[in-house]
Amino acid sequence: MTGPGLPRGSLAGGPHERGVGHGEAFADEIRHNVETYLDVFAARGIDTGRARDLAAGFVPRIAEENAAYAAEMEGVADGSGVPLEEVALVNVRYEVMYNAYTDDEDEDGDGGDPGTPDEAGAASAVDGCTSYGVAPEASADGHTYVGQNWDWLPDVETFLMDVDREDGPDFLAVTEAGMVGGKFGLNERGIGYAVNGLATPADGEHPFRKPTHVRGREILDAERFDAAIEPVIATDRPGSRNYLLGHAEGELIDLETAPETVNYLYPENGLLAHANHFEDCTRVESVLERRSPHSLVRGARMRRLLEHQAGDIDPGTLKAILRDDFCHPRGICRYATDEGGAQGEFHTKVSVVMDLTDRRLLLTDGPPREAEYREYRLG
Repeated sequence: MTGPGLPRGSLAGGPHERGVGHGEAFADEIRHNVETYLDVFAARGIDTGRARDLAAGFVPRIAEENAAYAAEMEGVADGSGVPLEEVALVNVRYEVMYNAYTDDEDEDGDGGDPGTPDEAGAASAVDGCTSYGVAPEASADGHTYVGQNWDWLPDVETFLMDVDREDGPDFLAVTEAGMVGGKFGLNERGIGYAVNGLATPADGEHPFRKPTHVRGREILDAERFDAAIEPVIATDRPGSRNYLLGHAEGELIDLETAPETVNYLYPENGLLAHANHFEDCTRVESVLERRSPHSLVRGARMRRLLEHQAGDIDPGTLKAILRDDFCHPRGICRYATDEGGAQGEFHTKVSVVMDLTDRRLLLTDGPPREAEYREYRLG
């Protein structure tokens, strides 16, 4: 096992102050992420000017939806010296991708459906992941666990936000440098969540709805479990995404979201598992697995491995499952290959075991078969 562990950024004060601290501490990494995403967009046919214009268009929308989030983005820009529209680009990279595909879909004037991004666009826009939830009755110690392997671009710089604040619960969240919302994490109320990318033909038809990562931050802002569910389902969404939420008191729910549809999945025998396809296709057309059929393997294998250990699951069990590389290099533990390059191929950037009962995270910086898990505690 190698690697120094994920960098930790301690942020405190009000939204703008926290943003300034974020920007000052990770200025170089933020610039790197901006350039990485501009390269990714360019490889998908979205030029730099168009990407910046799209991101700038989201700034007033974010301010309208969540003023604190907007203030924190402004703080990141002030602290790093990176223009606000470029900070916004990192925060809305998912929506920028789909917006561009929607706008460009009918450039040939053939009257085609302007709201249906192609499957290559879908695969480029969403994160790959395999996630899980373990209720107390299925764990060895009576604790509640949520976690995942987050599969994304190797070149993106990440860190752990350790947030101490007066305007909401303290929290720990893995994030990309420049991204205010975080990717996944837990708060001091014992609420935690993991995410999986999903795709349907309807994604991107209305990209200027509340952005995905704003909703993720609002989960961590919640004082109660129902309040954590609300930002995911209360309003229609720009695209599809899966949210697996848990509470330290033993509650788990999985929310499969499409732009205007939500499926509610509950644990069976105290267990949940999810990958990058809709489990319930009665009201949606799930398309990401057409390009990424390994999702169909990863989700089912995660579930089976958990079921085999039900009642005896502890952090060691979860680490072993997250290291599973059946279907290598596209197993639960995923590795980048040369075929996709920096603009297309994912690997497991972070593997996480979240103990919601003890308010702690076990994290790797890279694929868990290559990187050591390190413990981070809230408080």
